[in-house]
Amino acid sequence: MTTIAILGGGNGGFAAAAHLQSLGHTPQLYNRSEETIAAIQEAGGVEYSGAAGDGFASVPVITTDLEEALDGAEFIMVCLPAIAFSGLATQLAPHLDGSRPILLNPGSTGGSLAFRETLRDAGCDSVPPIGETNTLTYICRKRGDDHIHISSVVENVRFASVPAAERDAFEDVLEDAYPSPTPVENVLHTALSNVNAVLHPPGILLSAAWIEHTDGDFRFYYDAGTPAVANVMSDLDEERRAIADAWGLDVEPFPELFADIGSTSKEAGESGSFLRMLRESEPNKEIKAPSSVDHRFFNEDIPFGLVPMQTLARIADVQTPTIDSLITIASSITQSEYRADGWTIDRLGLPDDMAAVEEEL
Repeated sequence: MTTIAILGGGNGGFAAAAHLQSLGHTPQLYNRSEETIAAIQEAGGVEYSGAAGDGFASVPVITTDLEEALDGAEFIMVCLPAIAFSGLATQLAPHLDGSRPILLNPGSTGGSLAFRETLRDAGCDSVPPIGETNTLTYICRKRGDDHIHISSVVENVRFASVPAAERDAFEDVLEDAYPSPTPVENVLHTALSNVNAVLHPPGILLSAAWIEHTDGDFRFYYDAGTPAVANVMSDLDEERRAIADAWGLDVEPFPELFADIGSTSKEAGESGSFLRMLRESEPNKEIKAPSSVDHRFFNEDIPFGLVPMQTLARIADVQTPTIDSLITIASSITQSEYRADGWTIDRLGLPDDMAAVEEEL
C-alpha cells in the first residue's frame, strides 16, 4: 500500500483521507489553515459515513507543515480548489525531485498545465508527472468539523497526465481506490470533460438573485434545475463538444458523461435531456445552494473552468458565444476580472498553435 500526501483539508481532502485509509493506504493530510483541521488533529483522524461505509479513519499525520506531510510520501494528491493551485505549486517547488507523481483531484480545465507552468516559474528543475481527474472522485460534504459524509465514490473518472507518456505513474493508486477509472489520451481530454465547468455556471448565474434573497436556502441541483438552466447548459455543452471536436477529441454529450460517473440515472443519460439529468441526480439532490455568490461556483468554475475552455477554443478558432456570455455576466455579478485572472494561454504555458500544443502534450 502507498503513503499518500493529501494536500487540502476541505470536503475532498477529508473524503480522500478517510476513504484511502479504509483501503489500507496511509494518508498524510496537509492544510494551510489550522482551524480547518483542529478537530481531526484532536481526534487523530476523520469520522466518515455513506458510500464508503461508516467508520473512523486514523490519519497518522495531520499538519499545517507541508514538509511534514510530504515526508515519506510516495504519491501526492491535491484536493484543493483551482484558485489555490498557483500558491501551492510555488510552495511545493523546492520539495520536488521529479520522483513523486502529483495528482490534481480534480484538475478543473487544464489544471495540470497551469500547475506545471507555475512549478517551472518557481524554479523547479525536476517537474514530476502531473495527473488530473475531470471531476472530484467523491460527492461529499462535511457534517461537522471531524465528519465527512460521502454520497458517492465517483465511477469512471477520466484521468490523464502531462506528459501523456507518464500516465502509468497514476494507475496503481487510481485503480485500487476508485471504480473503473478511465484513462484518456491527454489532459486536453480531461480538461474538456470538466464536469463542474458545465454543471455549475448556468445554475449559479440564473439563480444568483434567489441565492442572495434566501442565503441559498434551496436545493441547488434540484430546485434550481429548471428548464431555463437546462437550456443554457445544453448550449454550453454544444460549444464544449465543438471545441473537443476541433482538437480531435471524442467527448460524450454531458448527460451521458454525468450518468457514466454515477451522478444521474442511466436512463437520464441516454435520453440526452439536461432537465431529466438534473432531476434524476440522486447523489446531488439534497445539496443546498451556496449561501452567497462569493463561492467557488463563480470563483473557480468561471476563471479556471470556462476561461481556459475559451482559451482552447480561440487556439482552435471555434466560436463560443454562450461561454463568452457566461464569463461576462459572471464577472459583472461578482465584480470580478475572471478573464484577466483565469487560466489564459500564458498561464497554461501553451503555444498559440494547435500542432505545437499537441506535440508538447
